[in-house]
Amino acid sequence: MVVQGAEGDWVGHAMGFSEWLYRYLIGEETAGWDSAAFYPGPVRLEYPSTGPGQRTQEAYGPERGM
Repeated sequence: MVVQGAEGDWVGHAMGFSEWLYRYLIGEETAGWDSAAFYPGPVRLEYPSTGPGQRTQEAYGPERGM
C-alpha cells in the first residue's frame, strides 16, 4: 500500500488496503508524518444522488468501540 501526501511525499506500507484503512480509522499514522487522526463514533457514508430529483442518502456503520 502506497500513500501520497499533499506535498508530493509518499509512504509505503507492507499490508493490504483493508488493514491500512482499519489502522487509519483507529488513529495510526498511516498516511505520512503527523497524519494520525481519530474521530470517535460510527463511520458516515454518503451516497450521492443518481439522477435528477433524487436525494443524497446517508448510512452509518456500527459504533467503533476501538
